[in-house]
Amino acid sequence: MSTHTLALCRQAPYGSALAREGLEAVLAAAAMDQAPDVLFLGDGVFQLTADQAPQEIGQKSLYRNLQALPMFGVERIYVCRQSLADRGISTESIAVPGIEVELVTDPGALLARYQHVLSF
Repeated sequence: MSTHTLALCRQAPYGSALAREGLEAVLAAAAMDQAPDVLFLGDGVFQLTADQAPQEIGQKSLYRNLQALPMFGVERIYVCRQSLADRGISTESIAVPGIEVELVTDPGALLARYQHVLSF
């Protein structure tokens, strides 16, 4: 079991503050040299799509927070393959510059590797 922390990003990017707060928590931890690993699953995979138009609903783009992850040492994210398929999102549409995307077929097995899990 890893002593590292895993951050679960399960919320759609807009509609509540959880998605933004989750990414900000990851960035804050990374700034303190405590970068958690990150798993996007459920509606959280919508955070990874580059074609967001949040200005249409008066919001700031959450995608910019994703683009900042490599600057803080987060160079890999995990993404639930089934969550993408269930939402009709192709793997090609989730590329984030500077970040390796590792698709996960068994999120439960990944979670079991961590002693600490944060859910957003």
